[in-house]
Amino acid sequence: MMALTPSLEDYLEAIWVIGQKKRVVRIKDIVKHLGVKAASVIGAMKILADRGLVVHERYGYVDLTDKGVGIARNIYHRHKVLTKFFHEILGVDLGIATKDACKIEHYIDKKTLERIVKFIEFIETSPDGEPLWLSHFYHFLKTGRRPESCGKRWGSGGKMKQITTLNKLKVGQKGRVVKILTSEVKRRLLDMGIVPGAEIKIEKTAPLGDPVDILVKGYHLSLRKEEASAITIEVIE
Repeated sequence: MMALTPSLEDYLEAIWVIGQKKRVVRIKDIVKHLGVKAASVIGAMKILADRGLVVHERYGYVDLTDKGVGIARNIYHRHKVLTKFFHEILGVDLGIATKDACKIEHYIDKKTLERIVKFIEFIETSPDGEPLWLSHFYHFLKTGRRPESCGKRWGSGGKMKQITTLNKLKVGQKGRVVKILTSEVKRRLLDMGIVPGAEIKIEKTAPLGDPVDILVKGYHLSLRKEEASAITIEVIE
């Protein structure tokens, strides 16, 4: 079957949504729901009927076929997931989240949508309620600043561990690599032995912080400032 246009998908979704609230769906219901003209709806119903997705009765009633139901439910599912992600997770205004979801739902890949669903489930099933990092994100949205507790994690014995980037360490300080943030320099750094878990000591920094001389696994290396800033480390006291 020829791919449906975003507009035709909107019509199928509208019929499904209206049908969940009313016993029958009429052309005027679709007109009101989508804010379009009756002529546009009638034209779309003819196309969808020709493709075996709807049945348009003589007196204006519209019903989805089994095939149409399957497609409409899938579109509606994408819409709900995206709206929930934008509004409840990212904190976007509900009206904007709904409009954006309506636009994106027609193009998002199935695998991408599955990842978003899993991400939402991961957050909602957190045994400790809302994850701390998500609370930090909401604080950042409101204030433009990270909360004081952000960038720290609990270590053994309940002691807080400082998380920062390598370029912020002072000469003589040590840190353990947590992750490398920038993919552009990741391969070069990995080849140099800068991998998660590796211990790094700052030996010397240039006046403007570029380059940064470090000691890792017994080797003396020199990093550009942008490379050092891409390395997240756990400060070793």
